Amino acid sequence: MRNILYLFLLLIVLSVTSCYDNNDEIGASLDYTEVEIHSDSSLRFTAESDSLYSTLVNYAVNRAQYHMLGDIKIPKFGEVKSDYLTELRYIAAFDTNLVKTGMLDSMAITIKFLVNQTTGDDRAPMQVAAYQLNKTLSSQKTDTVYTNVNPADFCDFKIKLGEKVYTSTPSNVTADTVTVIVPISRDGLTSKEWAEDFFKLYKSFKEYPTDEQLTSYLPGLYITNNYGGGAIVRVYTTTVDIYHRSYVYNVHGEVAEVNGVKKEIKKTTPIFVSTNEVESVNHMSVDWAEEVTQLANNSNPILTTPLGYNVRITLPVNDIIKKFKETTTQPGVMGLLNSVTLNIPVYFTEDNAYEITPPPYLLLMRVGGNIYVDNKTKPVTPNIFFYDRMLPDKTNFFIAKYSSATRSYDFGNIQSYITNIIKNNPNNGEEDEYRTDSQMILVPVGVSTDTEGEITTVYPYLQAPKFAQIDSKNIDIRFIYSTIEY
Repeated sequence: MRNILYLFLLLIVLSVTSCYDNNDEIGASLDYTEVEIHSDSSLRFTAESDSLYSTLVNYAVNRAQYHMLGDIKIPKFGEVKSDYLTELRYIAAFDTNLVKTGMLDSMAITIKFLVNQTTGDDRAPMQVAAYQLNKTLSSQKTDTVYTNVNPADFCDFKIKLGEKVYTSTPSNVTADTVTVIVPISRDGLTSKEWAEDFFKLYKSFKEYPTDEQLTSYLPGLYITNNYGGGAIVRVYTTTVDIYHRSYVYNVHGEVAEVNGVKKEIKKTTPIFVSTNEVESVNHMSVDWAEEVTQLANNSNPILTTPLGYNVRITLPVNDIIKKFKETTTQPGVMGLLNSVTLNIPVYFTEDNAYEITPPPYLLLMRVGGNIYVDNKTKPVTPNIFFYDRMLPDKTNFFIAKYSSATRSYDFGNIQSYITNIIKNNPNNGEEDEYRTDSQMILVPVGVSTDTEGEITTVYPYLQAPKFAQIDSKNIDIRFIYSTIEY
């Protein structure tokens, strides 16, 4: 009988919530002698609430989706500096029937970035320098490599591969990318001699070599600016290339000749590339302006990127569970928690010169403690989330996109978070009024999606300076539950 009533209650609740968008009107057409719909929005934060505050995070785990390069000072925001360390993936492919040793010209690092993803003055001259890593980033525990990594632990600054002056202005007005080519040399070899040395190694392999076989030859790169500033660029491609001449085949698959002379063309062959499959990390620092630190120190909940301030928020988990149980555990009463919705508004001052807007996405999760997943408890922190490449599951982790129309982050229905706690109690919450389950953190993140819009990757947002202050007193959190007497 009890199961039948529960199913009846669930069916009615589903029909009600699908028919009404306004939660205040839910249940208006029902017979309240049978089913009652309770909507509670009394759980509020205040502007002076100690349930929200900023927490400074000066580093992020090494999950670089993009590489950032440059140095920029933004009034009332701070100075942001970034360069990057990256391992390399071997991709060389020469046709040794067409390319001969005497046809090799030089070796260079090619760095490409998008024009519309530069922050700052795209005309500011800067100089990029490249150094060779003397060991791979993964030669130590990867979970200890963060954005505050010391490059000196991985490379010798006395051995510079090359440098080049550049700006982030495209070569022509129609171009959407900027390409910086840095000629490189090492070990007393000229750029041409290094290219010839690699080609000799390439020909020595009887089978296509693995990345591990090439690691000792070039473990990786440290790319940094050693002159100038005024802009930060978002690098999307870093390759090591060989410039050379090459014969070509004719339609018969033979080396083409013109008047008895073999035809030659100029070619660029990439031999190493930085990809998401290899370890890399943005080496970043931010010197925050006094205006930002004062906001945080005065208990204003602010969000900043890259790095900087996340927001700790105490959700009223105990109050929600207590109110729900007070009603639904009475004799002869059954209850169902229908929804717990959370909307977080922000306010900010737009800076059109630097496009300082709120972070594009926020991750909501526990600060620490345990989660219950796959029929067991598991410890979790934000760093564990990123390092293990976890995804929002709508039970323990939630993602909200910033809406410029409402100036808010709408997390929607987080009801499954509460019901999971009631059912599985991963942190023994009844002993301390669900303190661990209430302590949440808001982290600025970026996401990647598949063709159907499903999130496939979540990473710390490091791509550009962003800022927002949470409008504490207007945070909207409400819960709806249904009861039936039997």
